[in-house]
Amino acid sequence: MKVITDLRQGLDWPGLPPPSPTVPDSLPPGRQLSSRRHLMGRQHLSAVLNFWLARTGLSHEQLGSIADWALSEKGWLSSPQLSHLRNGSVVKPSHRNLDALGGANEAIWLWQQRGPEVCMRRYGPHSAYRIEEQWLNSAIWLHHPHHTDEALNYADFCDLQAGYLVLPYLGEVNLSPSEAKALSQALADLFDRLAQERMGEGRSMREALDAVLAAYPSSASPDRREQLRNVIIGTADYTKAELEKELFLLAETVRQLRGLPEGGYGPAELHAELSASRRRA
Repeated sequence: MKVITDLRQGLDWPGLPPPSPTVPDSLPPGRQLSSRRHLMGRQHLSAVLNFWLARTGLSHEQLGSIADWALSEKGWLSSPQLSHLRNGSVVKPSHRNLDALGGANEAIWLWQQRGPEVCMRRYGPHSAYRIEEQWLNSAIWLHHPHHTDEALNYADFCDLQAGYLVLPYLGEVNLSPSEAKALSQALADLFDRLAQERMGEGRSMREALDAVLAAYPSSASPDRREQLRNVIIGTADYTKAELEKELFLLAETVRQLRGLPEGGYGPAELHAELSASRRRA
């Protein structure tokens, strides 16, 4: 008698299909790899924080204090952590940090939209965290792209870092490496012209350059201001990653130098101006 040792053989089952590959050869339209989505989300979160801090005028320590107040506990958003998030060097931002960012944003929104009394009923006295009213009065809050009267919260910041949510009002642009190099050179020419205008006011070349650099937002690190100096004098170029992160701060610098109203000149306008100058050249 033949002994059947394989049940599938005895039942006359067909052989098992080969395992499917981990990564498909092609993705359906509108889909992308999750790893790519997370990478883009981390880069966008970096751009969001650079946009927010440059425009809001808060230091890392001040934003951290507002986050502590919103969460009723200290130490949820330190200055080094915020620096790493702004530089995009954190592969997986912690939920503590994202919760702190959302809490700070909601606290600023509540203070400005509902009033200090309502805000303090929810969070308690801000003086316990050494927060000055001027910080809350002059800061900006980030709104949801589809609900412009609502502030981004913890869940929204989670969606940002995972690449599910994009803030189109940042005016962020994606550059190729070759375009970044060309725009970096056009940027040096633009700031050189702005410095020349100040030399026409009777300043020396050094004084004119210092005046241009003084308009660079103070919330950024001294290293980034020094990098701008090197780009202007022609000893360095911005890389693709650097220029994408710096575009808002550079646009804000140009806006300040030209005396334009707040919101009247941003990354999209700067990119368009630099691109137009390249075409004319």
